[in-house]
Amino acid sequence: MQLKNKKALAFVENLLELEMVKDLELFDDQGVKVSTHTYDVLKISIDELKRDYRSFTEAKQRVDFFAMTIGIIIHDLSKGSIRKTEEKFSHSQMMLKKPEYITKEADRVLKEVEEKLDVEINDAIRKNIIHIVLSHHGKWGKIQPNSKEAHIVHRADMYSAKYHRINPIGADKILELMAQGMQLEEISVKLNCTQGVIKDRLKRAKQELNFKNTKQLINYYKKNKKIPIGDNFFIQRVRETEKLKRMVDRKGFKNIMLENPLIPYFRDDEIFKKKELEKTEPNGKK
Repeated sequence: MQLKNKKALAFVENLLELEMVKDLELFDDQGVKVSTHTYDVLKISIDELKRDYRSFTEAKQRVDFFAMTIGIIIHDLSKGSIRKTEEKFSHSQMMLKKPEYITKEADRVLKEVEEKLDVEINDAIRKNIIHIVLSHHGKWGKIQPNSKEAHIVHRADMYSAKYHRINPIGADKILELMAQGMQLEEISVKLNCTQGVIKDRLKRAKQELNFKNTKQLINYYKKNKKIPIGDNFFIQRVRETEKLKRMVDRKGFKNIMLENPLIPYFRDDEIFKKKELEKTEPNGKK
């Protein structure tokens, strides 16, 4: 099967080497790297396939694995490009108000890899990839998912954003610094998080201990050297996020994306236009 996906595998490898894709490792969202979120969306999408189909062979008859994989890799590219170019709109605003920016960016990235490898993705697959990117915000974006792959990616993105994009910093780390006399602004810099995150964690700790003010939290921490960071549901989500971050950091973004179990099911003759697959022999015959 590997020989049948040689060009498709090369496409994924080269896509992951593009500067715009590698930039996803430089930017974070709520304390989680965009690259880590990207892998999480892939994993959640694959988990849905495992749940809904008896095998990947069966799933492949209904779902375009290549389009889904490429769409996932590039679905959040604008989170990096917008920050680098200092665009006035955020990624979410672009998805809602300027989807043409997202379209041009996705198209440019696909063309760059196509030209490098001298291949051309079939029109229907290319259109689906760009649709996946444009529609991954669902009702919070301008374009709604209307392909099976787009619906899968939207659900995965929504789940990851809600449950696995939780800054793992807890009230214990914050109160340790507050007990040393540090102010919110200093703590924000020290822990590389927003003051909003700090206030949220202190609020959750107060609710768990039924305290009314932060002074009570500090005194409790000084005495016990530990503090609840939230309810059991929140703690579980934080632990999952920490585990996710450690795994991607340990393996590396490119390496873990290439572990994608769907890659062996890619078929070059289904993905790329036929003229790109034909090779001329020395005698001029094809």
